[in-house]
Amino acid sequence: MARREPGDPAVRITLVGLCVNLGLTAVKFGVGLASGSMALVADGVHSLSDLVTDLVVLGGLRLSRRPADASHAYGHGKFETLATALVALALFTAGGWIAGEGVLALIRGAVSVPGPIVAGAAAVSVVAKEWLFRATRRVARGLRSSALEANAWHHRSDALSSVAVLVGGVAATAGFAQGDQAAAIAVAVLIGWAAAGILRRALYELTEGALSEAEQDQVARAIAAVDGVRSWHKLRTRSSGQGAFVDVHIQVDPHLSVAKSHAIASRVEAAVRDALGGAASVVVHVEPASDARPSGGPDF
Repeated sequence: MARREPGDPAVRITLVGLCVNLGLTAVKFGVGLASGSMALVADGVHSLSDLVTDLVVLGGLRLSRRPADASHAYGHGKFETLATALVALALFTAGGWIAGEGVLALIRGAVSVPGPIVAGAAAVSVVAKEWLFRATRRVARGLRSSALEANAWHHRSDALSSVAVLVGGVAATAGFAQGDQAAAIAVAVLIGWAAAGILRRALYELTEGALSEAEQDQVARAIAAVDGVRSWHKLRTRSSGQGAFVDVHIQVDPHLSVAKSHAIASRVEAAVRDALGGAASVVVHVEPASDARPSGGPDF
C-alpha cells in the first residue's frame, strides 16, 4: 500500500479543514444552545457535516493512492471520484435540511434576532470557511483533485449558511421578522446548485468520460510536437481521480527500425505526461505511415 507523505498538500489541507470544522462545530453548538439561537445550532450541524466529509475525503485519498494490483490493474483512482460523489450527496443533504428547516420556520412564523455573541460566532465562521474554501480549491486545482474541489465547495456552503444567520438577524432587526428563514432557503438553493455540478462531474468520470477539451488539445499538441511522428489517430482519454489514462496510435516512417520506432513512442509518452502534469498513464501504439497520408496532423 502506498503511504501518504506528511507533506502531501491534499492531506494537509484536508486535515486543516477537519480541525477548523471541529472547532467551529463546538463553538456553534455551545453559543447556539447557550443563547437559544436555533439558527446557529443548525449552522453547527452543517459544520458537523463538513467534518464528516473531511473524513470521507481523507479515506478516498488514501484508497485512491494504493498501487495497482491484480484486482485493480488500472489503479484505485476511482475511489477519489467515489468520495467526490459522496461529498456531493452530503451537500444535497445539507441543503435539503437547511431548506426544510427554513420552510417549517416560515410556516410556524418563527422569529430569529441573533444577539452580538451569535453574530460574532457566525462572522468568525464566514471568515474561516471562506479562507478554507479558497485554500482547498487552490490545492484541488493544482492536483486535479475532484474530491478536494467538492470538499472546497462544502466549505463554502458552510460559509453561506453562516451568512444566512447574519443576514437573517439584520433583516429581523430591520423589521422583516422571517429574514433568517428566507435567507436560509436562498442559501439552500445555492448549495443544491453547487452539489448538482459536483455530482455531474463525478458521474461523468465514473462513466469513463474523456478529459476536457482543453486537456485533449494539450495532449494533441504534445504528440504532434514529437520529432518522428508523421500523424496520429484513435486518441482516447479518461480520468481516474488525480490521474489520467491516454491511448493513442501514431504513424512513423515505415523504414525505421523497431528500436527507433520504440524510442519515438517513448518520447510521445513522456510528452503527454508532461502536458498533463505528470499524472498520466500513456499507451502508444506504433503504425507504419502511408506516403499518401498528410504529415503532422491527426488522422481520425
